[in-house]
This record gives sequence, structure tokens and C-alpha cells, in this order.
Amino acid sequence: MSKEFTYKFYRRTHEAVTAMKEAILGAQYSIYWEVYSFIDDDFGQSFVDALCLKAQQGLEIKVVVDAVGSFEMSRLSISRLRGAGVDLVFYNSLAPRPALHVWLTRLWYRNHRKVLIIDKDVVFVGGVNVAKLYSEWDDLHVRLSGRPVNILLRSFARSYIRSGGDRKKVAHLLILGIKEELIGVKNRLRFILHSPVAFKDSSAKKFFLKSLESTKKKFNLMTPYFVPDKKFFNLMSEAKERGAQVNLFLPRYTDYRFTDWIASFYNRLAHKSGANIFLSPKMNHGKAMTSDEQVGFVSSVNFTPRSFFYNEEAGVLFEEKAMVEELDQIFDDLQKNSLQLNEEILTQSSLKTKIKAWLGKHLGGWI
Repeated sequence: MSKEFTYKFYRRTHEAVTAMKEAILGAQYSIYWEVYSFIDDDFGQSFVDALCLKAQQGLEIKVVVDAVGSFEMSRLSISRLRGAGVDLVFYNSLAPRPALHVWLTRLWYRNHRKVLIIDKDVVFVGGVNVAKLYSEWDDLHVRLSGRPVNILLRSFARSYIRSGGDRKKVAHLLILGIKEELIGVKNRLRFILHSPVAFKDSSAKKFFLKSLESTKKKFNLMTPYFVPDKKFFNLMSEAKERGAQVNLFLPRYTDYRFTDWIASFYNRLAHKSGANIFLSPKMNHGKAMTSDEQVGFVSSVNFTPRSFFYNEEAGVLFEEKAMVEELDQIFDDLQKNSLQLNEEILTQSSLKTKIKAWLGKHLGGWI
């Protein structure tokens, strides 16, 4: 008999990390974790403690962190983790390697995933990093259990190997079959993964474009960074012409000034293309989408060229009615507490703002 499927959305970083920490402390067999930014400051130190404790209890624990995103992790914590038995590796190390041309080629590639797998059953996936900086942000993470996760386990193993991990130590994950994954497809939930090393095209971008193209009523998109291409603008215009709503949920101010400049340029174009733009007063780092109350998507994928083509990314796509309804409710709640961008606000923009938008146009390809 298959296990009962359960899920839970977390709208804020501190809620998600609390649940993740509890899951880690409750793990009985194994912990596999891919995370872009894991900083051992006052906020992240408790995760170092929890992982060390579970490793000392004999659990299999493997962690892949990004060398750029987790650059500030201290040597002391790295030593503590490895000394306790945590198999910690860094994705695309910044230290030059003998095969210099390969190192230079892949240096631009980063692991932006946020996937935690407990006991090969419970999965957390979404946009949440671990550091004090992010702790007060709004974000979006989802906890899943009772669905096959073999594809995530194999993908983790490949990331681990690409990060210098010993292939023999994850051989048991690489040989997992696909039978359970077919069950997952039947149950209307599947994981979408992207690796710039393995795939040239972005499955997430294809999904976004296909969903918008087929939307008949309403398309909701949440992203902290929004750098669409010409095709997406055209699809927004076509959606408006056929009477569909396109709602974009973006932060009014991001964590970097230059990304605000980029946003001011692309937000204007999106507004002209017929999109409704809702700006949250608080930094919202969530990445999600719904279309026509039929399909939902929560992921680590920013709507940018970097996320689509240069980052390792992961997300979950679902058609479970209750999940889609709850995610749509999250969008509705966010809309109520956001400022809608309108023509009056745009016409009030100063010359300084317009200059920043011009600069943003030329910086967009870098995020």
C-alpha cells in the first residue's frame, strides 16, 4: 500500500527553516541536501549543530553547497561538519584546477537548488537559503511526502559527483529505478530539474512559456528577479488579447540596488504588454506559478537568463487540485498586500529613475 501523500507550503523563510530543522533532527536513516547559500552565522549555526548531531548518531549525511553562495561558511564549521561525519562538498570550487580550461568554462555555472531529502521520503523544495540575511524575507518552500523521489536522489548523486564527491559513495542512489517515478506522473506531480552541464535547454523556461501560451483565464507568476525575453512579452500581449489575466508578483525592492534598476526597465515593458504587476513592500524571494487553477509550480528558478541556462535548478510541478487551490490563495493574499503598478506611478518617474532603467536594460543578462 502506498503511503499517504501530504504537503505543506511555507510562505516565510523562518517558517520553512524551522520545519527543515525539525525534519533533520527527526531523521532516522539519511539526509541529502543541496542548497545554494548555507552560512554558519547566528541563524545558520543551528543547522551545523543539527547535522553534526545526526552524523554522530550514524546517519548517512551528504550536503552539496554552492562555492559562491556559501562562500562565507567558516573553516571552523566546515571542519566540524566533516569531523562529525557529514560528507560536505562544494559545487564548482573557486580554487583553480589542473584542467584550467574546464574550470574556467564551468566557473560561471552555479548550483542554485534548494532541495532537502529526509529518509528518502520527505522532501523540501523551493527558494529558501540558510543565513541571517534571508531569515526575515518572505519566500516560498513546500514540504512533500508520500511521493516517489528517485529522480531527486539520482540528481543529487550527480551533483555530488560533479562537486568532487566519491562516485562509489552514491552508487546506491544512481541505480534507483524509474518505476516509482511513473507512479508519480500518474499521481499528477513531478519534479523538474535543470543542469547546465547536462542540458542546453531549460525545462523550466519551456514550461513557463507553454503554460502562458495555453492560459485561458489567469496566469500567476511570482519571482524576485524578472528578466524575460521578447517571446515572453509577445505571449503576455497575446494572452491579454484573448481575455486572459497575466499577474506578476514581484518585490518592490530587491536585495541589490542594480537589480532594482533592472526591474524598473522590465516592469515597464511588462506593464505595456498587458500584465498586472503587484509589488510587495517586503523582499519576496519566492518562485512560483499557477495557470487556470489547474497546474502549479514551486521552485528555485528565478525568471532570468542565469537561472534558465547557467544554474542547477529544481522545482516541483503539480496538478493536485488542493495544492493548486492553496497556491492560488497565496497569490490572492499577496495581491491584497501589494502595490499595483499603474500608469500614474510610471509617469511620475524621475529622470534619475529613467537613467537607472536604461542601465538596468543592459545589466539584465547578468542575473
